[in-house]
Amino acid sequence: VRGRNEMGFKMNTQKLKLYKKTELETTDQISLILKLYDRAIQLLEKAKSDIAEKQYEEKDISLTKAKDIVFELLTSLDEEKGGEIAASLSQLYNFVIREIIDANMNLNRKAIDNSIHILSELRKSWNSLNSVPEIVWDEDDNVSIALNLSV
Repeated sequence: VRGRNEMGFKMNTQKLKLYKKTELETTDQISLILKLYDRAIQLLEKAKSDIAEKQYEEKDISLTKAKDIVFELLTSLDEEKGGEIAASLSQLYNFVIREIIDANMNLNRKAIDNSIHILSELRKSWNSLNSVPEIVWDEDDNVSIALNLSV
């Protein structure tokens, strides 16, 4: 019986990993960026709780993961195509990374709050891109405009 449970758990874990991989591969870029912001913010909130509860190892894990997410956002910027926006995002991401490092070294909850605020504002901006109308030209040069009103 024990072997069945372990095998069942292993199979479920494999299915979950496959599901997550498929979800990431089929998710549009903006949705993926929003998920990264959501996870980073969630980890930063957890780190604040960990500090308050003196769970310093857990705090370190949460902040390291949040920093890794922000670093991934930073390294995915295309400054050639993104121009000034990419340069501004780079500065913000670098600031957030420094704040997270400070929070981790000095138990600085204000630095975590700064990071949460910046990432939340950036998330709002990215989310608003879902509301930008999509302009589509057909073969007869007729234009149609699609507006995503989902929240």
